[in-house]
Amino acid sequence: MDQAYLGGLARNVNEGPTPFVNLAKLQPEIVEERHVRLGLPIQGLHMNHVGIAYAGSEFVLAEIAGGTLFMATYGDDEFVPILKGVDIKFLKPGTKDLHVELALTEKEAEEKIGPVRERGRGDYFLAVEVRDADDDVVAAFDFNYYALPAQK
Repeated sequence: MDQAYLGGLARNVNEGPTPFVNLAKLQPEIVEERHVRLGLPIQGLHMNHVGIAYAGSEFVLAEIAGGTLFMATYGDDEFVPILKGVDIKFLKPGTKDLHVELALTEKEAEEKIGPVRERGRGDYFLAVEVRDADDDVVAAFDFNYYALPAQK
């Protein structure tokens, strides 16, 4: 995958088409082909009324990491992911900086996109764990993205 494209994906984490996501100031630590790691400092905007990470902030981190992985794996010429559904489990209060790291092997990537390519669109499932600075899982997300044909 082209390095300029991957660099654009990294910038898109904070300078993309969705103003709300841009406000989150996620930190694109790694954006490589089939591998992403995004960070989220837990302070200010991301703190809730009892001094822990706001659930919505954890969601934004996980959802954007998943979407970024999709684009870093398949590009944007064939499909665009949108969120269709999610199952969330908050396992532990997030009191330290958070991160999500996701990677797919070439084989896993092909297996995930195969049914979508057969139909020309379709469901794309991805499990995402949000971890804290100690690498403890604070939340687990099971995303159902829907891959739509890219608009040219």
